[in-house]
Amino acid sequence: MHRLLKTPFTLLIHIALAIIVAGAFVTHFYGIQGSVSLIEGTGPVNRFEKSSGPGDGSLPFALSLEQAETLYYPGTTTPMDFRSRLKAGNDTFSVAMNRVAEINGWRFYQSGMGEGSSNLSVTYDPWGIGITYTGYILLGISMVGFFFQRKTIWRALLRSKALTVLVFLLLPCLSHGAETDGLNAMQRPLARNFGKIHVYWNGRVCPLQTMAIDVTTMLYDSRKYKGMTPEQVLSGWLFYYDEWKRDYDAGHLIPTSPSKLKKEEERRAMINWLGTGAAFRIFPYHAATGRMEWLSLTGRRPSQMSLDQWIFMQTSIADIQALIMDGRNIEADRHISTLIEKQREYAGAGVLPSPGKFKAEIFYNDYIRIPPCAILLLIVGGIGSWYSLRKTNLIDTSNICHKFFQYPYLEICAIAGSIYLCGILALRGWIGSHWPLSNGCETMLSMAFAATAGAIFIRQPLIKSALITVGAMGTFVAAMAGKTPQIESLMPVLGSPLLSIHVMLVMCSYALSLLMAILSGIALMRGGDICNHLARINAVILLPAVFLLCAGIFVGAVWANQSWGRYWGWDPKETCALITLLVYAMPLHRASLRRMRRPRTLHWYLLLAITSVIFTYFGANYLLPGLHSYA
Repeated sequence: MHRLLKTPFTLLIHIALAIIVAGAFVTHFYGIQGSVSLIEGTGPVNRFEKSSGPGDGSLPFALSLEQAETLYYPGTTTPMDFRSRLKAGNDTFSVAMNRVAEINGWRFYQSGMGEGSSNLSVTYDPWGIGITYTGYILLGISMVGFFFQRKTIWRALLRSKALTVLVFLLLPCLSHGAETDGLNAMQRPLARNFGKIHVYWNGRVCPLQTMAIDVTTMLYDSRKYKGMTPEQVLSGWLFYYDEWKRDYDAGHLIPTSPSKLKKEEERRAMINWLGTGAAFRIFPYHAATGRMEWLSLTGRRPSQMSLDQWIFMQTSIADIQALIMDGRNIEADRHISTLIEKQREYAGAGVLPSPGKFKAEIFYNDYIRIPPCAILLLIVGGIGSWYSLRKTNLIDTSNICHKFFQYPYLEICAIAGSIYLCGILALRGWIGSHWPLSNGCETMLSMAFAATAGAIFIRQPLIKSALITVGAMGTFVAAMAGKTPQIESLMPVLGSPLLSIHVMLVMCSYALSLLMAILSGIALMRGGDICNHLARINAVILLPAVFLLCAGIFVGAVWANQSWGRYWGWDPKETCALITLLVYAMPLHRASLRRMRRPRTLHWYLLLAITSVIFTYFGANYLLPGLHSYA
């Protein structure tokens, strides 16, 4: 206790955690939770279906639904938000995803939406929320203040060796294809213009080039086929379907393994979808309801569509195909340009992506390549680590090769790498109109960026090189998330500013955990003074890694409370994250755990602990069903 009084922020961390737990108990035993379904045009209700807490499920006021509204991304049928306008007495309130309506202490959350109806979660927890938020605030203050305490083991270790996070860059690889190997398709310049047609694909409006890349990669596991660009491949399937189908059948036998069979079935389904023309949703139409629809090549004529627009739908692609068959490519190119102009005319203002975003997506498709970036990061990180370990003294500068992997060369690599990764994330964010943290590819890119950006501030070559390796691993996983990582419309529940904070905190923590695992592996292989030296460095990294994960978890809890009306639901991802936090928090108490004071024991522990991070990210996301399966 005397030691804790000398380190007040350490004591405050434990007090804050106790307050948070107390708030959870108050919410569990005294908070009221339930749900209510409201229908437009019906009378007010004053009861709800109670799921937990005291009371009989009665509201102290009458509640009715005035309007239930679904908002869509411009020009699409993808939901952007769900909103309900409620009336309680003479007052009206609005509730939407990530926007809570509070009426006399009762909180209502948008949980579902139907045609003319709205499903709401109901909570009443005036004391639990206040206690829990007080704990969160104290925890944040204590974690920041901890770094300024003087009499701590962490400050003593920090004085001996400084550190932080990661490194390197990449320039896109460009390649030019060969001939089309006998298969009929558009000529490359014509196909380039063909790729600029707007299409409704993957829940959003994008260039046809994006659809072409996705289709080509799915069917051939590559962005090109027989030297042809994705636009040429897609044009071949559109205009020469029978020929391309025969070519596919000749080169793809029916697999025997279940996993490969499933993938082949998906490919065949895609081919059939292309063959019917239903995949090509390129005709915008404003329906009588006011909603924007995108009709395919085989779409039926809506009853209120004008004759001119219907003729345009029926003849535009057919005319282009006829001109291509006759070899009149210049005229075909003009017809493609006319088709694009007609799309803008029939879509109207504010529906299609802005010219800047449209060009940005084409630039992204043409020039951004993730795998080469990962390879270069791995090469630089691996060679840098090897040269750094050639000397027992890790800061020895007598070796010329060793000097090369010191400042300023690694510094330049770290800056260039972080700029490139930041550029990728910025492009994806601008194109998708949301923070680029909505799927596995983007979260791993953000982790790689955090590592490379952190390496800029590190002076030790070994730590810089290890951080570069962390960036390489994150970039490799981002590339594995999809050879053409899709830019998607954001799910309504993800439209909260807390999303970016939550994800970045957690991914920075994961990057530090991976860095510690790499350093532990090096230490166990080399032993001796290097093992002791890296144990001190890992002990310095461990604290910010735990604090970042802790902060990320609790920011996620606040986000969950704003979205669903609860802090914690024992979702698989939440449970795994909590277990990971406990795993990494244990070595922080190594003053009480004698074995953990030994360098080799600490290294083995951190090397094994990384499996909890790997399972939390991959296992919970892809193997266990839950609310976080999208991530």
